[in-house]
Amino acid sequence: MPKGKNVDFHENFKSYFKDKRIQRILIAVITIIAAYTIVLNGATPKKYKLELGVRSDYDITATRDIINTILTEKKAREVAQEEVGDMKVIGNASIDVLNKTVDFIGLIEKSRKSADKKIRETLDSNDENYAEKVLNIKEQEAANLNKEIEKLDIILSYDQVAFFITKASDEEIQNFGVLLRELVGNIMEQDVTKDNISQKIVQMQNSILEKDLREEIKNCGLVLSKYLIEPNRTINAEATREKKEKAYEIALNDPDNIVMVKKGDRILSKGDDVTEDKYKILEELNLIETTGKIDYAFVIGIFIIIFMISMLLILYMNNFCKKVFYNRNDLILLSLLILIILMTARMVFEISTLTIPIFLATALIAILLDLRLAVIVNFLLTISISIMTNGEIKFMLLGTVSGAFTAFIVSRTSYNRNTLSMGGLIIGIINVLTIVSIDLISKYPAKTIVTESVIVMLNGFLSIVLTIGLLPYLEVAFNIVTPIRLLELGNPNHPLLKRLLIEAPGTYHHSLMVGNLAEAGTESVEGDALLARVAAYFHDIGKLKRPSFFMENQMDGNPHDKMTANLSTLVITSHIHDGLEIAKKYRIPHKIRDIIIQHHGTTLVAYFYHKAKNVEKDESVSESNFRYDGEKPSTKEAAVVMLADSVEAAVRSMPDKTEGKIEGFVRKIIKDKLDDGQLDQCNLTFKDLDNIAKAFVKVFGGYFHAREEYPEFKKKNKQTDSEDKSSEIEKEVEKEGEE
Repeated sequence: MPKGKNVDFHENFKSYFKDKRIQRILIAVITIIAAYTIVLNGATPKKYKLELGVRSDYDITATRDIINTILTEKKAREVAQEEVGDMKVIGNASIDVLNKTVDFIGLIEKSRKSADKKIRETLDSNDENYAEKVLNIKEQEAANLNKEIEKLDIILSYDQVAFFITKASDEEIQNFGVLLRELVGNIMEQDVTKDNISQKIVQMQNSILEKDLREEIKNCGLVLSKYLIEPNRTINAEATREKKEKAYEIALNDPDNIVMVKKGDRILSKGDDVTEDKYKILEELNLIETTGKIDYAFVIGIFIIIFMISMLLILYMNNFCKKVFYNRNDLILLSLLILIILMTARMVFEISTLTIPIFLATALIAILLDLRLAVIVNFLLTISISIMTNGEIKFMLLGTVSGAFTAFIVSRTSYNRNTLSMGGLIIGIINVLTIVSIDLISKYPAKTIVTESVIVMLNGFLSIVLTIGLLPYLEVAFNIVTPIRLLELGNPNHPLLKRLLIEAPGTYHHSLMVGNLAEAGTESVEGDALLARVAAYFHDIGKLKRPSFFMENQMDGNPHDKMTANLSTLVITSHIHDGLEIAKKYRIPHKIRDIIIQHHGTTLVAYFYHKAKNVEKDESVSESNFRYDGEKPSTKEAAVVMLADSVEAAVRSMPDKTEGKIEGFVRKIIKDKLDDGQLDQCNLTFKDLDNIAKAFVKVFGGYFHAREEYPEFKKKNKQTDSEDKSSEIEKEVEKEGEE
């Protein structure tokens, strides 16, 4: 890039960032980003180093309401499992089972009849071996019966089958058959599936055990139940799956089945095992250190809130606090105070939210910047910090109520550090009343109420102590004039005022009188009367450089008598720039420096102008060479100090100080300043000028009040009054007023 273009680029870059609008945007952006970072860091839950199945070293509570998904899903699965499947009837399954049962009993009866027939037809009852032969025939039939039963897919032992042929009576067989058909019929009337068949078999066996039967018959019945009972229903797999899934979904969203962990509930206690469901909850709350993930919804939500809060503050200042909004230093101070309180809150809120010194920012803003701004900033800070404290109601109420009171209290007590300390005590009491009210409503025990009352009492008082400690540094660093600083500057023991008293006593007493006039005049137009008074004390400090060149300090002659008019003008007009240099050296605030450079404006030094023109006969005289090269007053206070300075010197030189003549002279001087264009840049109206004139006259009325003359001066004064020295007096008045 060519050197010339490079220089142009840098110049354009510098001029771009000198644009006040760009500066305001940069301050706003930096503040929003910093505030968002602090709030996000504070609001993000603390992460814990935990592992599944390991004992916890922490007591952990839920940061918000959350569902225990694992336990909820388990309960839903249990509900779905209990859901009856969708059944389909199996053809003639129940009839086949009943027929099988009847066939089994029929085979037994048939075998018994066959054995009886063979015994009647083949054996003689008188035969010596009759009993043995009968038994052989029955055992042979039992063997045949066992084979037939196996064809029915029923497996019984030979002894069990032989019992029915050899030992059981007809009545027992008949009763057993009836019982078997009844039990099988009852079971088969129910839904018998592959899944529940074992339950149905057990059901039948239990019924058999309850009957009064021979042990051999019971044992046989227990075995038979396994072979007789068969499924009469089959599950429709697809329909059942859909049915269970539906039941699962319903149970999963059923409030009665959902396992909810409420905000503040204990998830884990120290020493508890980290179970799967608790670990899953901690993961979802993003509380696990090793598995931490970015909660984008959380991050974006907080950014939107902080951004909207910032926009609300910007809109408020642009509409109701333009003085701060358009002042770079004030904006930087406001941003700094906001960020300091947010950072402090981030560091201490985990100890106790009641220790957050939100009142510090409110007090400093009310004193240094603006009362209304302090109230709105307090409210917005309370909202921002409450995000970090998870919306704790105690802090929100304490910050909103007591914080607003703080702004009003310090604005009333900011004229004295002692009264400001008393204001801290009052704020502490208000804090106590607020927290006690909240605790009483919430039914807290007396011990808690006392402890929290002590904390908030100290918080309020120490916030004001810190305010008093920080004020001097912030006043100097940001060049802000507060009532306390003005009172300190107006103290007669101030080094500069002491110098003025010793080195330029006339100027000192002149400045005191100008201060009285400026205070009264500024009060009449609703300006900052204290600023006007203190600025008047310092307005002529430039005369310290050459005090003897100004009439009020002259004792042994006037050095201007030996100087040209041009040189005298140069000496006289230089005192405003000399005053500015001295004010910078003594770190006098900008507002007072502005009044020092503006208190003469571009007024014409008429006495020396006329001297050059009429006495020295200088034909090259230019009026512009005999004017002050200062700035015209831009504020009410600066304009009033200019007028007070002019009228004080002029009225002091008047020979006849009657009220009427003083008022006429005062109004003439004010009119001259107005006609000369010195009041063009301040927002004073004609009504304001009239009020200022009345205020000046009232002060002069008290100062130049009527008094009895001493006898030896009466004759002399009469002679002086009779002499006509009007032209000489006017020159003296003019000279006094300009010097």
